[in-house]
Amino acid sequence: MTEPPRTPRRRAARLLGLLLLTLLGASLLAPDAVDSWADSRDPGWERTLARVWADPAGDLARRLALDVPLRELNDLVDGARTEVTRSALAPAIRPEAGTTPTTVAPWTATSERPLRILAVGDSLMLDLQYGMERELDPRMDVVVEGRGALGFGFTVPHWDWEDEVLTDYDRLVVEVSPDVVVAMIGANEFEEYAVNGEDLTPGGRRWREVLFERAGEAIAHWKADGAHVYWWTTPRMRDPRFLTDDLNTVWTRASEAWGAGVTMIDSMGVLGDVEGAYRETLVDGSGMEVPLRKGHGVHFHEVGADMLARQLEARLIADGWLTDS
Repeated sequence: MTEPPRTPRRRAARLLGLLLLTLLGASLLAPDAVDSWADSRDPGWERTLARVWADPAGDLARRLALDVPLRELNDLVDGARTEVTRSALAPAIRPEAGTTPTTVAPWTATSERPLRILAVGDSLMLDLQYGMERELDPRMDVVVEGRGALGFGFTVPHWDWEDEVLTDYDRLVVEVSPDVVVAMIGANEFEEYAVNGEDLTPGGRRWREVLFERAGEAIAHWKADGAHVYWWTTPRMRDPRFLTDDLNTVWTRASEAWGAGVTMIDSMGVLGDVEGAYRETLVDGSGMEVPLRKGHGVHFHEVGADMLARQLEARLIADGWLTDS
């Protein structure tokens, strides 16, 4: 029996099905790339529609560890470059200027009693926590639990603040029992969201108030079991509409309200140029130009994440949590 001839409509449907299967496969194997694509869409319906695809695909891929082979391949391909960059930049990764050893830590971690680190935040932390796993997890005196969330934000209405966000923080503190909580957030706060029926104008007074209130509440829940909090400033982005300086003013105020219980870390101390401004690349000791930020100018590549992780390690050593070994 001969197959009936394919009509243009059938051919188009077949092609569409093939394209959808290809897109689904790529999304599951490379969720970070899909996330970057979604973040690079224009605000509004276009980004919302992209997130409808990117978020569930990314969650499924990470739960099933489908992204691991590609990440491991990327690590192998970039390994030589990363090692060169690491050795070239190692002397520059140190606590902020003027920092002296303190008595923040009530004890110093050992292999028998490792420092338990809980990493929280948005997709910025997703990039950063991989760097922490590469740089800190190999130490026998450190355990890192990364819980960054795609598309998360203190003003993003997708999550219910009381019933989901704060409840999840409580659960994580009980589950991980962290000695230290590290946070990085700010990639999604610039949208004109409505919170509890109230429109928030990015950069406006009420926007700042809500962020300040929720930052304080988050800190209270992170510290419920006595953990010390290290909060990175939101890295400056290529696009100024992300209002990172405004965000960091809020984060600093919220942190200062807790006194010695919260330590701010300047992310642009390692990601920025000599003046702390945004930069796309850096030149390592071998003269090689190395990309720091991804194509959309928000997230950072492995080298940038590793630099931030070493910045944290230096801070933890200076504060007495870790030994310089």
